[in-house]
Amino acid sequence: MIDTHCHLTYSGLREQVCEVINRARIAGVDRMISVGTTPDDAQQAIKTAEQFEGVYATVGVHPHYASDWTDQSRITDAILEISQHPKVVAIGEMGLDKHYPDPPLDQQRSLLAWQLEAVQQLHDLPVIIHNREATDEVLYLLRQSGIPGHRFVFHCFTGNASELDAILAFGAMVSFTGIITFNSAIELAKASDRVPIDRLMIETDSPYLTPVPYRKIRPNEPQYVIHVAQFIAQRRDLSVDNFTQQTDLNADHFFAFSFNSP
Repeated sequence: MIDTHCHLTYSGLREQVCEVINRARIAGVDRMISVGTTPDDAQQAIKTAEQFEGVYATVGVHPHYASDWTDQSRITDAILEISQHPKVVAIGEMGLDKHYPDPPLDQQRSLLAWQLEAVQQLHDLPVIIHNREATDEVLYLLRQSGIPGHRFVFHCFTGNASELDAILAFGAMVSFTGIITFNSAIELAKASDRVPIDRLMIETDSPYLTPVPYRKIRPNEPQYVIHVAQFIAQRRDLSVDNFTQQTDLNADHFFAFSFNSP
């Protein structure tokens, strides 16, 4: 299995990263992508990826850091440089987050637009989108960029069915975390049924969002992505093996692992 989105550099995982990766491998998770939320974080993710086979990295600026990254040239230069590393498989995560009042939304919009301009110069890398309570605006900005929809994945999808339909119509992939297993996420689980299986990926977003039946365990780890797979596979009346074979194929195609270093 592939955990397509985790944060091995974050507190709770980085202090025990070797053990975390070993536990993941024992659980059948042979590849994982440590997603960068700032260029500095991406550099740390690359260092981890260089140490462990099957670990990859990304580079981008999360909207939560929009107030810290207000120089377009600084952002563009960092993304263009760091993305050249053979272990970097995507740009992001980037996007908009309206859940909190800060950073201001205008700063988040500028940050996203600048990163999309950098992406336009990187024709071979996909893009990881963080979207919280901002689907319509995120889709508008992505369309304005002219970048094809198939290059994007909306990670940790938590929206409703109409938002999901709009994302699918745009052409993007959709990824689900342990949230989908929560008893409070019945509507999300129903919405997930609408995603064509070849447009779907799974992730942990660890160290956050531990899935049922380990929801109270902190931190979440890549080893627990199997429970996201089991939950969705059961809803689709598929064996876990068949389901993960397809989601692995989706991730292989989207992130083009075969073109990167082992």
